[in-house]
Amino acid sequence: MPAGGGNAVPPPVNADAATPRSDQESGLSVVAASQQAGPGAVVAGFGLIAAGAVAGWMIWRSGASAAKIQPEDTTGVFLTLLVFAAAVERILEPFSRWLPGRAAEAALSRTVTDVNSRVDGPTEADRETLAVATAKVARAKANRTIVAWGLASGMATVASSAGGFYVLHAVAGADWNGVAVWVDAVVTGVMVGSGTKPLHDLITRAQSGPPSP
Repeated sequence: MPAGGGNAVPPPVNADAATPRSDQESGLSVVAASQQAGPGAVVAGFGLIAAGAVAGWMIWRSGASAAKIQPEDTTGVFLTLLVFAAAVERILEPFSRWLPGRAAEAALSRTVTDVNSRVDGPTEADRETLAVATAKVARAKANRTIVAWGLASGMATVASSAGGFYVLHAVAGADWNGVAVWVDAVVTGVMVGSGTKPLHDLITRAQSGPPSP
């Protein structure tokens, strides 16, 4: 009992505290397994890439593709990829609210608020509920990452085929014909789509400014 004689009020619970740790509690394997993307998200991600590949092939087949963009050196290829990925990342940003995960994050936030509003602090059942909600958020984020990757890659594939930028041809030279142009569009799309997440993090950090000391 504290020196003042009253009942001690436990500190608030947050989502991170509700997640089991390997060096503190058992049950980590359940939470870790839930952090993997579900089969539906994986199928959706690759389905979006396949749709982009079909659209890119149709653009190439119809002859609507622009002339090949041929940067002078590999630095130019890298800068073009960077600009390409930034453009795709910005185009997808308004649509991120409809990707998986928002509902699970809102449910976790409500659960944390409800637990913290209790004067007597969280019970063991509350901690289990928070752990489950946290695992659902981790799973939803993994699903969102896969779906966003597929969407970005599919969109970039279409843009690559229509705009005439093919990374393998750009690196190997204008006369290289090792793979079909539409296949190169898929390769370019996947490279650009895979680069949007780290690029998004970089842009977010740049906009937020340097961390406070």
